[in-house]
Amino acid sequence: MKKEKFNVRRGAACLLLAATAFFFCGAYNGDQILVEDTHIVQPGDTLWSISEEYMHRNTGGRRYIMEFMEGVKELNPWIKENGYTIHPGDRVRVNYWVKKQE
Repeated sequence: MKKEKFNVRRGAACLLLAATAFFFCGAYNGDQILVEDTHIVQPGDTLWSISEEYMHRNTGGRRYIMEFMEGVKELNPWIKENGYTIHPGDRVRVNYWVKKQE
């Protein structure tokens, strides 16, 4: 009986900690809209440079460059099939979040 009470308390404490981390780490930053865009690859572009360019447009919450780049790869499975190589003229789908204007 004591052990069961302890596990319930531990579970409740973990849930409270997770909820606190979610709200205070910038995971929720008000209402947001997902914007989808297409980037036409220019000479010299890399997945990193494209991610940097569009990440700055992301005003809906914090995103880190590696996370953003992984999102680009997920939206464009053909990039993986090409050995993560892109060429001028390729169309790369990108999405990012912006704060909803009220």
